[in-house]
Amino acid sequence: MLILQAFYWNCLDDWWEEIASIVEDIAVKGFDTVWLPPPSRGMNGKNSMGYDLKEHYNLDSKFGNKNTLKELINKLHENKIEVMADLVLGHMLGGDKEWNPHFKEITYTRFEEKTFPKNHKNFCHECGDCSCRSSFGETICYYSEDGYMKNQLINWAKWLKNEIGFDSFRLDNLKDMRWDFTKKFADEFRDSTFMVGEYWEGDDRILKEFIGYSNLNLFNFPLYYSIKEMCMDPLFPIRSLEAVSSKNKVNFLSNHDLERDERDFNRDAIITNKELGYAYILFQDNPAVIYWNDYFKYGLKEKLDQLINLRKNSNQQPLEIIDLTDDIYHARRGRYHLIINNAVNDYHFSGLTVSGRDYEIFIKD
Repeated sequence: MLILQAFYWNCLDDWWEEIASIVEDIAVKGFDTVWLPPPSRGMNGKNSMGYDLKEHYNLDSKFGNKNTLKELINKLHENKIEVMADLVLGHMLGGDKEWNPHFKEITYTRFEEKTFPKNHKNFCHECGDCSCRSSFGETICYYSEDGYMKNQLINWAKWLKNEIGFDSFRLDNLKDMRWDFTKKFADEFRDSTFMVGEYWEGDDRILKEFIGYSNLNLFNFPLYYSIKEMCMDPLFPIRSLEAVSSKNKVNFLSNHDLERDERDFNRDAIITNKELGYAYILFQDNPAVIYWNDYFKYGLKEKLDQLINLRKNSNQQPLEIIDLTDDIYHARRGRYHLIINNAVNDYHFSGLTVSGRDYEIFIKD
C-alpha cells in the first residue's frame, strides 16, 4: 500500500478541484491510496483545515463542497485509487454557549446540527471513569447518554463510506482518546476498511501495547524519530532502524503537523538527506506514506519516482538483508538491491561505489 498524503497545512482553497486536476498523474506514478484532510466543516469555516470540527454532516469547507468531493472521489476510483478520510473523533469546537450543570459554568457545548445534535451531556464532565478534558475544544464523552456519541460517530463514518464513497480511515489524535472507544470503533469497520491511527508517541513499547489491545494500525512514530536522526546525523547507527517493531505499522517521514511552519524552521521536521529515509521505508513491506510537499515542493520528485518504481517492481519478492552495520543497510528483493550508506566515506560493493550519505539501487541476479 502506497499512500499519498494529498494536502499540507493551509493548502489552497477549492482543494478538491486541485487534486482532481492531477488524478491521472497520481495513478500513473503508482499511488494506490490518497489521504484527504477532514472533509467536514470546521469552526473557522472557509479558513479551517477541518481539525476544529463543528458540523459532522456539513461538507462545505475551504476544500470545496459535497458535490466537488464526490466528483473527486469518483475520479480517483475510476483511476483505481482508493480514498482515505481523516476522521476527528475526539473533540469538537465552535458550539454555542449553554449552562453546563456538571461544571456549574457556561460552556460551548451546544451544537444544533439537525442530523447529529449535541449538548453538554455529550461532552466530558469528569464523571469518574476517565478524565480527558483538553485545552483544544470540547472533549467528546463516548459513553454518556447510553452511548449516543459512540453510536452516532460510527453512523457518521458509515455515511462517509456508503454515501460519500471513502474507502479507508485515518483516525486523528488517538493518544487523547479512550482506548476502549477506539477498539469498539475499529471493530465496526475492521472486516471491510483499512484504518490507521495517529498515536503520537516515540516509545515503541506503548504503541505495541495499544496495537495489542486494539488490533489497529498506527503510524510508526518510533521509526520516524530514528530515521530523522539517521538523516541528520552521519554517526547514527543505521542498524538500529531494524530494531523498531513493524507489526501493524504505517511508515512515514512527514505530515501536516510536523510541517505546519516552514520546514527549515520546524524542529520536528527532517530537513536534510530525507531521500535516505524514503529509500528505507519504500523498500519495506509496511504501507508507506509520501507527503505532498516532499513530492511536489522540495525537489524530491525524481528520486521518489525512482523509489516508487523500485517498490512496484520488487514488492512480490521477500525482503532479505545482505549487510547491516552501523553505516550500511544493504537489502534485496529478488534481483533488486538497495544500499544505503549513512557514513561520510564511500562504500564499495562488487564494483559499485555508494557515496557517503547516499543510496544506490541496482539489479543483480
